[in-house]
Amino acid sequence: MFLQHQTNTVAILVRATEGSPPFVDELFCRRLSLESHKYGLHIIVLPVSNESNASRLTQGYAYDRGHWSVVSLPAVNLIMDRCLLPLPRAFKQQLQELVPASGGYHRRYWSGSLPGKWKVHRTLSGDTKLRTLLAPTALLQPGTSWEEWLKRWPKGIFFKPVSGTHGKDTFRLYSSDPPSSWTMEGRNTHNELIQRTFNHRQDVTAWLDSSRAGKKMMIQPYLELSHHGRPFDIRALVQKNGQGRWSLTGCMVREGPAGSLTSNLHGGGKAYPVHPYLLERYGSNRTNALVETIRQASARIPTLLENRFGRLAELGLDFGADVQGRLWLLEVNSKPGRSSFAEAGDTRMHALTYSRPLAYARYLLQQHVLTDVIRPMKMPNTSSTAGLKPIPIQGG
Repeated sequence: MFLQHQTNTVAILVRATEGSPPFVDELFCRRLSLESHKYGLHIIVLPVSNESNASRLTQGYAYDRGHWSVVSLPAVNLIMDRCLLPLPRAFKQQLQELVPASGGYHRRYWSGSLPGKWKVHRTLSGDTKLRTLLAPTALLQPGTSWEEWLKRWPKGIFFKPVSGTHGKDTFRLYSSDPPSSWTMEGRNTHNELIQRTFNHRQDVTAWLDSSRAGKKMMIQPYLELSHHGRPFDIRALVQKNGQGRWSLTGCMVREGPAGSLTSNLHGGGKAYPVHPYLLERYGSNRTNALVETIRQASARIPTLLENRFGRLAELGLDFGADVQGRLWLLEVNSKPGRSSFAEAGDTRMHALTYSRPLAYARYLLQQHVLTDVIRPMKMPNTSSTAGLKPIPIQGG
């Protein structure tokens, strides 16, 4: 099958996998493909794998008449990178050949990517209004005294990788009372539940050293973010709209299974509309205060990160609320998923999570503002709460 010439082709980069079609994020790619004609766009999906080094990039996938077909690649006007890992060098070199020379390869990205969690934390902690939402955080170093951290936060300390996703390789460490043994519980690289008990301090230290081997880890106090014994967080999705301005698309609660350390849906969690969920736990006044703080933070964070790391198109902001009703900003993701919005049953909000990326892509191409996303740049001030136009986040 040969693809007819399209004025504006958007290439979505996703991780290759076994199966049909041979790539992840199929629902995202399909939804954008089905709606792309409304925005004068055509979607091509390019699966990315390490094997991309060995073959020429000459074909992609297009959704047509209810199924995915292999198509020859036209020139690419815009690149939407959904891969969670860095692109292979050979793949990037071949991709560069598909971009019109006048546009510039790096200038053709729909959005940049955020660096690791540590750099994002350092950037956000420099803002006085956001600092109060951040838990004390440090990089896990060979000389880090986990015992001192436990003395300060006896309910436990939490470890997570700087570049991790889906709650993998996260764990909590806590001690018995009095501290004669220490227990570690969390998830491994395969997202499986793990638990170990140590009777000697040196065994804890040795295990931590082996856990951070080959990757950077962060250490934080363990925050009690659970409801009826189940961990939960609040995902706020902020996206650029068709006018190039940040807008809060909506919020959902993600609740993990009992005994789990995280609430990620990949770890068996479920999603719920945010307002009734928080009302049950905190009551009306505290719920309204939490929602308003989320709105204000969602208006402030995107521009702050763009000024530091370059142009972005959407962000998933993960918040937690502890037993006292204090709000915490847990994580920021520049390649957020949408499954929580689908599972919670708000079809209007779920539809917006797909239409806004297309509207913003059309805006970029029409306005000719495909600025280099690698270089930090001055952005228009869109961080005021008054400028934010959120969709109601009750979800019901």
